[in-house]
Amino acid sequence: MSEAKNGDSNPCLQEQRLSFKCLQDNFGDKSQCEPQIENYKDCKTFWYNIYKERKNNKIKPYMPSLEERIKIKKEYMNGISFQVFKNTRLSI
Repeated sequence: MSEAKNGDSNPCLQEQRLSFKCLQDNFGDKSQCEPQIENYKDCKTFWYNIYKERKNNKIKPYMPSLEERIKIKKEYMNGISFQVFKNTRLSI
């Protein structure tokens, strides 16, 4: 399975699939899929920023594991600060 299609390595797989499905259902009309596309872009930006911070702090793996991502996402959705990196807290 390619990395982009693997949920373990692609934290935005669900958002990606929803965007593609919307585009397919609407014959490529992006104006009909703006919410799905924006959600996918936001997801990529969110996880890229976490990846970048972990890499800058030399925390491996740079992309959190699936289990860590579930916890981070849950805490983010609850609007609380959460620990993304060793000795670093991110407030949302």
